Amino acid sequence: MAKWGEGDPRWIVEERADAANVNNWHWVEKNATPWSKDRLKDLLIGQSYSKGPLNFELIEFKKLEGEATANNRKAKLIFLFEWEIEIKFKATIAGSETVYDGHLEIPNLSDENDANEVDVVMDLKTKGAHENEVRHVGSHEIRDLVRKQLETYIRELKEEFSKGLILPTDKPKAQVISQSKTNIVDKRAFQNEVVADKKKEEAKAVSSGPIEVKSFETHETMKVPPERLYEILTVQQLVQAWSNGPAQLDVKAGGNFSLLGGQISGIFESVKENEKLVMKWRLKKYPANHFAKVTMTLKDQNDSTDLIINAENVPSEYLDETREGITRYYVQSIGRTFGCGMKFF
Repeated sequence: MAKWGEGDPRWIVEERADAANVNNWHWVEKNATPWSKDRLKDLLIGQSYSKGPLNFELIEFKKLEGEATANNRKAKLIFLFEWEIEIKFKATIAGSETVYDGHLEIPNLSDENDANEVDVVMDLKTKGAHENEVRHVGSHEIRDLVRKQLETYIRELKEEFSKGLILPTDKPKAQVISQSKTNIVDKRAFQNEVVADKKKEEAKAVSSGPIEVKSFETHETMKVPPERLYEILTVQQLVQAWSNGPAQLDVKAGGNFSLLGGQISGIFESVKENEKLVMKWRLKKYPANHFAKVTMTLKDQNDSTDLIINAENVPSEYLDETREGITRYYVQSIGRTFGCGMKFF
């Protein structure tokens, strides 16, 4: 039997001032959600930007859903957060009575993305003579402003909620002092720790048993020839333009793709230039290792191209979200960006 003061230092409680969470070994969690909601409101709502005669203002949240926690495990700080945000805005032009209304959507503010990787998708409802100017400012200057404010949120979250998570000891040992630097890590640097273990258990629970699936199909007409529409769907620079964020595509059978900061990803199963793309396709929130099958067929109509999108094997609980996502982030975004939609979105 070990003598008092010997043995595994994780369990030596007499050196702790409060005899709690010895050597910061145990998992400690702080709820940062209420603070985050208040801080995000302070940082985003009321922000304005002017460029020449144009004034752009963020008015209020249309949606603010998510959570944030700060955790200590083995003297390491792990910050976990995931938010879906929609912000109403209005834009005005000096000398014009038109008020341009719409909202910004931020679908991927999370610990897995840096602030400069966060997508800021603009949905402009009002049509008018200065519509293109408003879109340009919203897609560039306002996007950068929002990302800057979100960078402040992430930094302050880590500063505010790191306080008190790493507790002192009464008599720290020399070797502990020499290694006393607190490491701030996120999930990507912490995959072999408790968070990963919890996620593995969750994945097992999600993936056990059959998943109920459904299918849907949508038809759209684009005012471009098939060759141009195929380029829009497969050329990285063009995809980044309509998705308003980083994109990775290896357009060949077996090649991977990723859009919207990893919110959409998958593998090309088959590629027929200017005619058809067949993909294993998934939203990030799908059950672990589950892919839908999405087929995009391009049919030449001489003066336009029919885009037929067929989605199979879609998890039933995400059917509406998948349909809306494909409609908004593929079809409508392409139509707005390149002016080729037959409808006004």
